[in-house]
Amino acid sequence: MTQPSAGAIPALNWETKRMESKYYIEFLRDLLSLDEAVRTEASDRVQDFVNLLSGTQARVVGDLIAMLTPHEESRVALEALLHALTDLDGRGKLDDVDLSPLGEIPESVIHVEHREYMEEFAPHIARASNGTAE
Repeated sequence: MTQPSAGAIPALNWETKRMESKYYIEFLRDLLSLDEAVRTEASDRVQDFVNLLSGTQARVVGDLIAMLTPHEESRVALEALLHALTDLDGRGKLDDVDLSPLGEIPESVIHVEHREYMEEFAPHIARASNGTAE
């Protein structure tokens, strides 16, 4: 079986099976975009390459997403951010991530589509609030 061309999956370094740093940096920039659609799309992409993230990359992405959530004004983008965290969690990549910023999300912006995510992360938030998180 032949290896796909380098352009087939630009995020993948075939030798290490890791995300290439150029693509990773572009992804981080998209998470910080002023454009709601770009932020939402970037959050949605986490599920596509979660297995390519090194431990450090996953921690940085997780910490960044957690820090962005309390400041996200779009319902859709907030849901995408929370879903991205569940994608990381589903692959065991949230272990070293500080989820305490999720506790700063104003109650007024937590809608029905966000409740399940918030309930899932409640134990992590409580541990961080009690000072028992790393």
